[in-house]
Amino acid sequence: MGEYGKSRCELTTGKRRFLAHKQILKWPQIRAVFIGHVSKTEAVVRSLVESMQHLELEYDDKVKAIMFLYNTLGKDERRVSQETGLSLRKVRDFILIEARATPAMKLWIKNHKASPADVKRAIRAAQDNLDKAEELLKLIIKYKPTTHQKRRLVLYGERDRKASAADILEKAMKPHVEENIIITLADGLRKGLSKATKSLEMEPEELVAKVLTDWLGNQGFVA
Repeated sequence: MGEYGKSRCELTTGKRRFLAHKQILKWPQIRAVFIGHVSKTEAVVRSLVESMQHLELEYDDKVKAIMFLYNTLGKDERRVSQETGLSLRKVRDFILIEARATPAMKLWIKNHKASPADVKRAIRAAQDNLDKAEELLKLIIKYKPTTHQKRRLVLYGERDRKASAADILEKAMKPHVEENIIITLADGLRKGLSKATKSLEMEPEELVAKVLTDWLGNQGFVA
């Protein structure tokens, strides 16, 4: 992150705090913790964890750090999850998108035109046909389907491999009868749901539907 001081110490975390004290508060001194030599991997982990605790990092910064750790740690997803505190699913999402998304898709994420979740949906709906996935993502950006419609995109795309991106979107956006269920959640569950949706980058309705579907399936109530 940069070297400072006469002894040329490298600042691994807290750069914004350091610059605020130096440039805005004009403090001549600041408290610091010296930790001796650290490897580049340790420095990346410290910087990533520190940054995610205090602000929402840009997707591009996150994916660069995650992929560096993934490649450095022997392509071990679980170690990356343990080192960063990110969920294993979140780590896998970064790796999947970096490996399979087209340059255009990655640019749309970077420019906040598309979410990582929408990129995953497009790839799944197109059954790994990246040209079709890219076209489908363009349509998602243009027509802005609802969460339920996006979920149906994947359903219809997986059912019919020959369907075009336009056909998939058209079917997903047709009127569809659904029943809404209102559930009262305790404060702890609401907070947990909020954390999960942010961490997994999923809509609350989508996450709850998945959890309920998985539970009912595991209990044998749905085939």
